[in-house]
Amino acid sequence: MIHNNNKNNMKRNMMKLMVLAGTMTLTTTVLAQSTINTKLASEPGTDREEGPAMICDGKTSTKWCVDEPEQMPYTIILDAGEQTSVAEYSFVTGNDTQDYHDRNPVTWIMSGSNDKKNWTVLDKQENDRTLRDENEQEFRFKPANKGQFRYYRYEFIKMADGTRLQLSEINLYKVAQTAIKTTFVSGTGNEGKEGVSKVSDGLFYTKWCIDDSSKMPYSVVLDAGTQTVITEYGLVTGEDTHQYPGRNPHTWRVLGSNDKNNWNVLSEVIRDRSMRDENEQEYRFRVKNASAYRYYKFEFVKVWEDTRLQLAEIKLYK
Repeated sequence: MIHNNNKNNMKRNMMKLMVLAGTMTLTTTVLAQSTINTKLASEPGTDREEGPAMICDGKTSTKWCVDEPEQMPYTIILDAGEQTSVAEYSFVTGNDTQDYHDRNPVTWIMSGSNDKKNWTVLDKQENDRTLRDENEQEFRFKPANKGQFRYYRYEFIKMADGTRLQLSEINLYKVAQTAIKTTFVSGTGNEGKEGVSKVSDGLFYTKWCIDDSSKMPYSVVLDAGTQTVITEYGLVTGEDTHQYPGRNPHTWRVLGSNDKNNWNVLSEVIRDRSMRDENEQEYRFRVKNASAYRYYKFEFVKVWEDTRLQLAEIKLYK
């Protein structure tokens, strides 16, 4: 049950947000980095509902699913359209990986070519367990070698168990991004085991968890050390979000300052639905009004379930 005082506080906060909405342009959630547009060049399996073409259709709700051990290693080739250097690539798990958790690849080879005949090995992973048993989650990798290639081939040699492979997307990125090291300045909540400073300790298994409606919107201020242009940021879910759903924020704004007194709104998100109830997952968002600031403030206005908020990390990217 929500007490009247809590209801009144929530109403006041939403009224403040409505006033803000009338005076600024609101941004909707978008994927932080643009992927390289690819087309399917060749693959094993038939072109059906779960055929290989689904690996680059831009939808995480569809997937490539194959179980034909006589064709292993499963090989798929993507066409980037022109010679392109890939700084990062990612695999997105299938829409039911949590139920069928033996289908993620663990051993694979990534290669590049400009004629589909001569291939240069760019990356090898053996018994890699980065991909977790969670639905529609993206996991990124940096290739060990780089070069300008039009075609990118993935040879999937081994799955977590058995011979059935499934992935919803393979994404290629031109830019590899590293989080800026930040220092915690101030925030809402105590400094206990789940205190607010945990959002910048670099650990996904610790978290900031708070449930105090009288202090909403909950805020965090991070120090980038120097004036830095932030083009995107990441919010990381808590280590038990799947067990305790509803604690992700859905309405927040990001502000920048160089003196911690005068703040400029950089981005505002209202009723975001991209963050799912999965553990220790990072979701990235673009900053619309990027400019050089040293201090970055996050104000979390609304949470899906009542007023309890939890986040493992807040990360800033150039």
